[in-house]
Amino acid sequence: MISHLPEMENKIRAIEKELHVVKQALKEMKNLTQQDKHDEIRAICYFTYSLLLPKTAGHKGTVAANFTIRNMGSVPLDNPFICLRVTPKEHIALSAKLGDGIQYDQRINPLVMEPWNYMTAQAEQMAEEKGEFWLKPVRVSKIEPGQNLSFSNFQFQIDMGEQPTTYKMEGFFFCQQFPDGMRALNNIVIHT
Repeated sequence: MISHLPEMENKIRAIEKELHVVKQALKEMKNLTQQDKHDEIRAICYFTYSLLLPKTAGHKGTVAANFTIRNMGSVPLDNPFICLRVTPKEHIALSAKLGDGIQYDQRINPLVMEPWNYMTAQAEQMAEEKGEFWLKPVRVSKIEPGQNLSFSNFQFQIDMGEQPTTYKMEGFFFCQQFPDGMRALNNIVIHT
C-alpha cells in the first residue's frame, strides 16, 4: 500500500489540476453571463394617442398621436427608423411636420423635438401607393440606453359618416440591432 502512495498522490494532483481548470472555466462562464447581461439589447415601441371627435355631424374626427421607441437595453440602438402602416390607405392622410428645417427648443421637451423625414424619395411615393410611411429622425443616429425617441404630434383625420369604417395604424421600429424590425406594443384602431 505504501508503494502505491506516490501513484495516489499523482492522481490527487491530477484531479486537483482538473478541478482548478473546471473552476477557472466556470468563473469565465460566469463573467461572460454577467457581461451578456450588461450588453443586453432590448427595446419597446408604442403609440400614445387621443381621438378628437367633431362637435357637429358631417365633420371629420382627428387622431393626434405619438410613436415612441424606448431603449430598455444597455447598448445604444444605431440608425433608428420607423414604418407607420395605415389602412384604408385611401382614407388616411398623415399630417406631420417633416423635414430637417424644423427647429425646436430642446430644453423645453426633448422627447417632442426631434424632426423626422422620409427615408428616401421612393419612401414618400410608398406613402401614397401603399399607405406605408418610412421615416427616419433627422439629427438622432442612435438611441442611448434608457433614452426615448419619439415621432411626435402627428395627426390623421377620420370620416365620422354613416358608412361604418375601421381605421388602423400599425407601427414598426427598425435599427442596426433589429434589422427585421419590431412591432409596436399597440396599434391605433378606430371603428366608426
